[in-house]
Amino acid sequence: MGKVLARIFQIVEEKGGLPGRLKLAEKMGITRQQAGEIKDRAALVKRAKKTASEILDLPVDDLLK
Repeated sequence: MGKVLARIFQIVEEKGGLPGRLKLAEKMGITRQQAGEIKDRAALVKRAKKTASEILDLPVDDLLK
C-alpha cells in the first residue's frame, strides 16, 4: 500500500531520529504505521516529501532513489 510514504518516514527517522519522525507525523497528521497502510496518493506523497525535506533540511527526493 503506502510504500513511498512508509519509506519517507523511514528516511526521516534514519536521518533525524525519533524527534524528526514525530515532527513528520505531527505535520502530516498520520503515524508511521498509517503511512504504510494508506494508499500513496500523489498529493499526499508530494506533501510528505516537502515536509520531510523541511525537517531534514535536505532534498528527500535524492534519498528515495
